[in-house]
Order: sequence, then structure tokens, then C-alpha cells
Amino acid sequence: MRFGEKIIDGKFLERPNRYLARVEIGGEEVLAHVPDPGRLPGIMLEGRKIRLVHQPSPKRKTDYTLVLVRHESLWVSVFPVFANALIQEALMGRTLPFLEGYSDFASEVKVKHSRFDFRLGFRVNPAYVEVKSVSLVEQGHGKFPDAPTERGVKHVTELMELCVKGYRAAVIFVSQRSDTRFITCNDDIDPVFGACLRKAQSQGVELYGMNCKVTPTTISLNKSIEVVL
Repeated sequence: MRFGEKIIDGKFLERPNRYLARVEIGGEEVLAHVPDPGRLPGIMLEGRKIRLVHQPSPKRKTDYTLVLVRHESLWVSVFPVFANALIQEALMGRTLPFLEGYSDFASEVKVKHSRFDFRLGFRVNPAYVEVKSVSLVEQGHGKFPDAPTERGVKHVTELMELCVKGYRAAVIFVSQRSDTRFITCNDDIDPVFGACLRKAQSQGVELYGMNCKVTPTTISLNKSIEVVL
């Protein structure tokens, strides 16, 4: 999957707020949109090489979107929505090793007062799937979340309720970098989410992880990794 039509190099300077970065492009300082509102510790550091999509529009506040940060020898994606797009692409191609045998799938499916990322059709009961983008990685350990997430707790709780009713339910954690070896809960940041996820797993909610291959212009799912609680 390609990040955009026009991708350019830059240098990260600072982050005035969660959704905005001050960057340098060709010696000129400009503002860029940051699509990941998480804290991104250890990633967004002054002087880091970055890649941006140039997509000017009268409806946009900035002409640039920051999509990649150079972290040591790796490019790291900071575009969370690509996690869902990559899983959707894999579902279309039927290439996910842990989800097989479905007849069809739908995205953004409403159940009562909530929406789930995907619903997969099976002969007996459908499966409901939520995708979570993992941005915090320390020594190969992907940690979710990197900020407290009431929304994440809500999603996992509702998946657990569906699972108890006999439906299949799953959470797929996608780390948009290649060096992530496994995913775990970030109990230091959000112990409530960690407790909820452990309870959900005990109730039958399936947990899966994937890391990604990231190039200067593209991103793709790489391989399955374990979720260790």
C-alpha cells in the first residue's frame, strides 16, 4: 500500500500539539498534520528524518501530512488508519493466517449503539473484529495503548459481550514497523484496559498481532506476532 502520490523528505522540529508538527522541508519551516494523536514516545524527536505526503487542499489547514519517521535504521509509520486499511486489504485477499473460512466481510458494522471495524460471515455466527494500531515499541515489545483509552475499553468490553452470546470476536493489534516481536498491554499507562483485555481473553475473545514491512513509500503486513498478556 502506497502512502500517497507525492511523498517528500523533511526534518522534524517540534510538536506544538497532538495533531500538528513543525517541520523543515528544503530549508523552510512549515506546519504538517500529525495523524497519530498518541504520545509517540521515543519517535517524535527533534532532528529526526521524516517523510510527508504533500496534498494541498482549500479544506486543509496544512498542505502536508507526516506519515513516516526514521527511527535508527527503520522507517516507522505514524498513520493509524493504515492499520485498518491493511487488514481490509488482507481480508479481501484472504491472506490473514488466523482468520479463514469466511464467506464475506463488511466494514464499519453497527451493532446496537456501537460500530465494529469488521464483521466476517461464517456459516453459523458472524465474527466481529476490532483493529488497534500499536505505536509504542520498546526493545521489540509493542505496548498498547500509549495513552489512556476509554474507547479501547468500550470496544473490548462489547466484543466480550458478543463472545459470551456465542459470536466469534477478535482484536488485531497492528504495529506499523518491522522490529516488533510481540504485543502486550501497557499497564503503566492504562491498567484498566489491561485488566479488560485479560478478562476478554478469558471469555474467548481472540487476540492477534501483526507487524509491518515499511519502505520509504509503502507499507504492508509482514508477519504474525504473539500477543502476550
